Amino acid sequence: MNSISFPNIDNENLPKWEGDLAPLECIEIIEETHNVKSFRFKSQKDAWFQFLPGQHTTLFLNIGGAEVMRTYTIASSPTRPHTITITSKRMSGGVVANWMHDNLRVGDCIDALNIGGSFSVALDNPKKKVLLMSGGSGITPMLSMTRYFVDLAINVDIVFVHNAQTPEDLIGKYELDYYAHHQTNFDLHYVCDKAHAIWQGESGFLSAEMLARMVPDFLDREVYCCGPEAYMVNAKTLLEGGGFDMNHYHQESFDIESSTAQHNMAEPHEESLDTPEFSGEVVEYNVTLTETGKTILCPSNINILAAIQKQGIGVPFACSMGMCGTCRVKMTEGTVDMDAQGGLLKSHEEEGYILTCCSHPTSDVVLDL
Repeated sequence: MNSISFPNIDNENLPKWEGDLAPLECIEIIEETHNVKSFRFKSQKDAWFQFLPGQHTTLFLNIGGAEVMRTYTIASSPTRPHTITITSKRMSGGVVANWMHDNLRVGDCIDALNIGGSFSVALDNPKKKVLLMSGGSGITPMLSMTRYFVDLAINVDIVFVHNAQTPEDLIGKYELDYYAHHQTNFDLHYVCDKAHAIWQGESGFLSAEMLARMVPDFLDREVYCCGPEAYMVNAKTLLEGGGFDMNHYHQESFDIESSTAQHNMAEPHEESLDTPEFSGEVVEYNVTLTETGKTILCPSNINILAAIQKQGIGVPFACSMGMCGTCRVKMTEGTVDMDAQGGLLKSHEEEGYILTCCSHPTSDVVLDL
């Protein structure tokens, strides 16, 4: 007689999941909308996941013989630490999302890098009144935060405003409707760019009048925003125009819909990455790549990744903002000025790893690359 095989969920005797040590095994695929799927994963080796609501991981895949990285926010809550869920939208030209939709099956395993990111309500000291604003698949960190609040019964007043193209494009609608019906202090608003005649919610593009109507006390709230770049720019403009204190505004730093992470492969690029303005004396340092046997010059006003790419050397990278950890490499000699935005674990930094996309040399450097 067949019997249920229960996984080990004893966290005290289980290791914490580390991306480079245990692949993710797909255990469930959920059809969210006509072009959005959620993929639920567990660790192939018994382990538990430690992360904060709103953080992300980077999938590392081989598609058509090319190594491809794609950074995804984790949609599930850390209060359920034995699985993680990634929700992805099929897009025109979307390398990883489309491959996952067409090819990934329950039981398949994929590699992923470690979890990181600085966009999380749990990293701030927010007000007890929160406004979550999301557009399209930018809803994923908001779902994680909402599930976190609900699971822990946190005393918080939430207004959730979600924008989609049509009512058929609303991700997580049944779950959010359930919260709106059963949770106290949970006010839910949908806004659809295009709506049919029977749609009873807001329609059109988000405007100042619409925001004031849905969230009359938005000035008193902590705001978290995520979505396509145009959506976040509009949301920020509306808030600023309404007199909102932007010290209480937080947004995800990479564009969910068109993130460079879905296109960036381990190949040379014709143009180097943009680098911020630099003030002070510019000094050139040698950067030695031990695996390739090459030494390149890197001025102190250029990040190391950009300097490497200028030489036509292909290296992995994704977000280019120090968030995802894709460009992590071990530095065996030298020093750098690094502004990692959550994409590097403290333990890895202590072991000598740096993120090349946000590291500027302050001496000659040797990398295991």
